[in-house]
Amino acid sequence: MPKQKSEDFQKKYLELQIIIQQINQVQQQLNNVQNQILELNNLKESIISLKDIKDDTDSFAPVGFNIFTKTKLKNTDELLVNVGSNVFVTKSIDETNELVDSQIKQIGLIIKELENKLTELERTGELVQNEILQSSNK
Repeated sequence: MPKQKSEDFQKKYLELQIIIQQINQVQQQLNNVQNQILELNNLKESIISLKDIKDDTDSFAPVGFNIFTKTKLKNTDELLVNVGSNVFVTKSIDETNELVDSQIKQIGLIIKELENKLTELERTGELVQNEILQSSNK
């Protein structure tokens, strides 16, 4: 194989390796974001279940790292919600669910963007792979 063809082949091969790494990174991001949606859906179910809990019901509250303390629940129709920058506000269950729904929609848009990016990278990878195959057959 002439030197120029060898260099072109190496460049294309390196380009393909970079695309494969990018595909793996996007797939990992996609998995992480999909897990966030699952967690938010679980959170939503937990919030909805609070409507059925009466005041003075015994429960356990997390203290940290798998340690809990016994508590009595009061005002379960009000939740303290972190709205960013460690700012907490009191919200109703319905308001909190709306907030969670909004986050789910935002993450859904991110998923679509990542899926589009993944499709684009896969197409580019296929093109480069075909170029490598064609140059190796010459």
